[in-house]
Amino acid sequence: MPSPVLTAKTRITLPDSAAIIARASDYYKSHDCDVQGDANAIRVSVSIGHVHLACNDAGLDIEVGATSDVGVIQMKSAIISLLQGALPEANLDCRWKGAGKSNGKLPNFRELTVGKMTDLSPHMRRIRLHGADLAAYDTDSIHIRLLIPPRGQVAPKWPTLADNGMPVWPHGENAIEQRIYTIRDIDAAAGWMDVDFVVHGDNGPGSSFAIHACTGDLVAMTGPLGNELPDADWMLFAGDETALPAISRYLNAMPPHVKGHAMIEVGSKDDISDIATDSAIEVRWLLRDCGDDVEHSLIQDAVRVISIPKDAHSVYCWAGVEQDDYKPIHNFWRKDIGLTRDQCLAMTFWRKAGRG
Repeated sequence: MPSPVLTAKTRITLPDSAAIIARASDYYKSHDCDVQGDANAIRVSVSIGHVHLACNDAGLDIEVGATSDVGVIQMKSAIISLLQGALPEANLDCRWKGAGKSNGKLPNFRELTVGKMTDLSPHMRRIRLHGADLAAYDTDSIHIRLLIPPRGQVAPKWPTLADNGMPVWPHGENAIEQRIYTIRDIDAAAGWMDVDFVVHGDNGPGSSFAIHACTGDLVAMTGPLGNELPDADWMLFAGDETALPAISRYLNAMPPHVKGHAMIEVGSKDDISDIATDSAIEVRWLLRDCGDDVEHSLIQDAVRVISIPKDAHSVYCWAGVEQDDYKPIHNFWRKDIGLTRDQCLAMTFWRKAGRG
């Protein structure tokens, strides 16, 4: 039986709510979400719930829904963040009624302590993080938002949650960096989880943290994020180093009858690692230093030559890639191949330097 949907509602005074609804509709459609409605009201279905936007005489009525209080809080933050981006000068100091009441903390906020560190390859380091009450993260939602404080800070000032659903971030010398990572393994009862970091120098918050981390250092997290994979008997996974932890965890869990391919792009053969799986999925490593001719990009070319079954197989394709590869792969699967929204998911896992 499906879990009941919890909802929260608010009203925001805006000068042209119809224009905002149009912008929100375009945004969600561009991210392949299910958008229903007209110029005066839309309902958007996303992975963790829904948002309903409707014009009123003074502005905008908003309803968000999810199957948990944490999901409701995440939906609140997502829609207010979208509105802030569209209307940076607007007063969005709204108050919500219903589920997802704030206690001033981010959803499932946990403080974590660095434990042992293991180098898996020249460019991948595994860090074990210890914390209390991790059961909420032992789910099929395998991603977290890692909160990284300034190096050497022994008592970090963590973000809080405002009444309108948006995080309030420390700034200046207390500024917190946030990045999405995959829980590679977890033992909630023992109070630890493993997170794999791509190490590419002292030139990014995650890599810098992984290079300089010491036993006892503090970080924090909120989440979890993401959804369980649908049941399918043929799977295609595609990604580079940033997606390797997620692909590895998915392959670990695949049952023996599942066939398909996993295309993983890394720098060189030194970056290849063993991936345990009981499935019949074939793992292929794409090496950037191999010197092969590339038409689109290494990962795009690899995805395009895979023959996706058209018979009775249930199929699912998943990609976690750099921003330039996201839209071409998404369009190839959805428009060229004709896969449905429920048969594929492509995501931007990182952006090249110089992009926001």
